[in-house]
Amino acid sequence: MKKIAIAAIAMLFIASLSLNAQDSATMKVHTFQIGFITPLSSNGLDSWNRINKFSINILAGFAGGIHGVEFSGLGSVLKSDLRGAQFSGLFNIISGNAIGAQFAGLVNINAGKVNGFQTSGLVNINADTTSGLQSGGLLNYASGTKVTQFSGFSNIVSGNNKGFQIAGFINIVAKKCSGAQVAGFFNYTGKLNGVQIGFLNYTDSLEKGVPIGFLSFVKNGYSALEIGVTETLYGVMSFKTGTRQFYNILSIGGGTRDGLSLFAWGYGVGSFIPVGKKAGISIDMISYQVNEGEWFTNQLNLLNKIHVTASWKFAKHLTIFAGLSWNAAVSDITDEYGDIVVRHIAPWSVFDETYDDHINVKMYPGISAGIRL
Repeated sequence: MKKIAIAAIAMLFIASLSLNAQDSATMKVHTFQIGFITPLSSNGLDSWNRINKFSINILAGFAGGIHGVEFSGLGSVLKSDLRGAQFSGLFNIISGNAIGAQFAGLVNINAGKVNGFQTSGLVNINADTTSGLQSGGLLNYASGTKVTQFSGFSNIVSGNNKGFQIAGFINIVAKKCSGAQVAGFFNYTGKLNGVQIGFLNYTDSLEKGVPIGFLSFVKNGYSALEIGVTETLYGVMSFKTGTRQFYNILSIGGGTRDGLSLFAWGYGVGSFIPVGKKAGISIDMISYQVNEGEWFTNQLNLLNKIHVTASWKFAKHLTIFAGLSWNAAVSDITDEYGDIVVRHIAPWSVFDETYDDHINVKMYPGISAGIRL
């Protein structure tokens, strides 16, 4: 059966490449067609010059077009247009335009314009503009312009797109995305007028909207390097990237407490609110894992900070900032052997409570200040 399927696909591809295109207006319309594999069918050798309203291919078929419904055990190739629906076990291939729906176990391929719905187990490919929906297990590709794509792995639009992309791994719009991209790992667009949600996001130009993820890079967006001090960590360096409305923060810091060195690394998010041309307010939330006297403390030892700072830009690439913070140190006060230990994050506290699972929470106010590059 596998050899028959491969031979059928090869024969239909060769036929589609060797035959000259014919205008569907000159083709004859047949109400019904049934066959095993072209040309073993009721349309015989003239199958590629026939438009069928209802067609059944036990194995595979090659027709001029479909203005209705077609069912194929393995696959179907159309020389001109689809106006209706195709159902195939493996593949559908259309050289013309499609208005309607395609369902295939593996692949749908369209060379012309598509206005409708495609679903397949692996791949949907539209070489021309698309208005509608693609749902593929592995890959959806379209040149645009109003297409919504759902894929287990990746979606690609080579032009502009006004629609949604939802993928398990990666979404790409080569030009402008006016809609939304949601991916399990990475989103890319040349220009964004909408929203990106993914682990990593990248856009060359932000027109309107916001990327949201673990890390977002916007070529004309917001990026800053901050060097500062806090009440807990005496030296802190943070990198911010994204947009002013929503940016990601990667941060490291160090200090000492009770003769013990502290080394912390953290991640957070924030937002910058401009106040005039030179001033602004930043609202940041960061969580640090604090390592005490070693490069890595294996137990839970978190410093969670919310700080609000005011800033003033007094040179082209130099801004000063200062503000207040609220801190919550959350620590497991047992070591790897289960013995009770003293944690040294908090310099003082206004709240100190230890719970039954040996988790200690200390809360206290603080300050932060520094320069922004």
